[in-house]
Formats: sequence, structure tokens, C-alpha cells
Amino acid sequence: MFKFHTYKIICTLLTAFTVLPQLSGQENWEEINNAEGIRVFTKKVAGSDFKAFKSTAVIKADVASFVALILDVESLENWGYKLKRTKLLERSGDTLQVYFAEAKAPFPYSNRYGIYRNIFKWDAIDRQLRIEIQLLNDASYEDEGLVLLTGEGYWEATVLPGGDLSVVFEMHVDPGKGIPGWLSNLFADESPFETMRSVKAELLKQKYQDKRYDFLTN
Repeated sequence: MFKFHTYKIICTLLTAFTVLPQLSGQENWEEINNAEGIRVFTKKVAGSDFKAFKSTAVIKADVASFVALILDVESLENWGYKLKRTKLLERSGDTLQVYFAEAKAPFPYSNRYGIYRNIFKWDAIDRQLRIEIQLLNDASYEDEGLVLLTGEGYWEATVLPGGDLSVVFEMHVDPGKGIPGWLSNLFADESPFETMRSVKAELLKQKYQDKRYDFLTN
């Protein structure tokens, strides 16, 4: 089973074993869905058979509620796309967490899993929260018949003048052995759309209201 090591070791693993190109600011996004106030885009990534995807939406919620949602790993299955189970592995304050998540894969493929590392960063001037997502290269769970996901992405939640959040969710993921790029890309709109739609619904729950976090300074 996965055992969390020191920050230095994790950084070394990320440097040595990352197999996907870094997400860049280069545009070339193609819009493939626009419904229910959610826009979905995909783009090709050099050196990969798998497209990156991005979804955007304006959500009636405050930024502390959004932080609370992402930190609530135990409830991630309620809104994470096709998630079967999750487990918090490490947390440092309110700005770093590492968790395990198993995702369902269609027959005949094995389920996938990721070890997700989130880093929370708040820009008080631009009123923007950025949550970096890194999938760590740890193959411990493959012994259970699961296949490791690799990739990276981020959440961005910017506070608009009226108080709503402009939210962006972007990921580039390699689903691992067995699933070809052409098949994965056929369904590239489902994950970002369903995830964003579920997030909008989850943020209305009472348990995410009236939250405060010290790093969300004015």
C-alpha cells in the first residue's frame, strides 16, 4: 500500500518519472460542449495520444466553500467522475493534501487509480484561488489489480465583482495501459462536464457554508 514519504522524496519522484508534458498557457482549445452554463474544451498535447480537457462555469458560491469542498476527500465520490472510493493519505494545514482515488473503468478494462497531490494557493490581489493537481508516480496499488493514472491539472476559482466564482477545471491524464488514445478521446467531454455539474450542486450543501481558512487573506 502507498506510504507517504517526505516532501523531498516526492519532489524527486515527480522530477524523475513524470511522463506527460507540462500543461502550458498555449491556446488551441476546441469547444466541444456548451450546456447548463458549462463550457467544455479539449486540445491535443504534444507527445501524448490523450487530449487535455478543460471546463468552465460561473458558480454561485464563495471561495471558502470551494476550499471546503476540495478538502472534503471523504465526500469526493459524490462529485468526482466515476469515482469508486477515496482515502486521505496526508494533509498539511489547509494548503496541501495527498489522497488516493479509484475510478471505475468500462469492461473489459481494469479500474484506474491515482495518488493526487493538491497544493492550494491564494492570490489576494486578484482574488483567485489556484489548486494544483499532481498525480504522483506510485505503483503500490497495482498489486490490487488497479492501473496507475499519470498526469496533472488544476482548479482555478476567481471571485467576480458580484461575489460569484468563475471556475476553471483543467486536466491532462494518461489512463495507463490498455486504453488507447482514440477511445479515451471519444469521451473527453464527459469527465469535465459531469464533474463541473456535480460541483455546482455539491457547493449548495450546508456543510460547505460559513467556512473560514487562514490562508484566504484579504
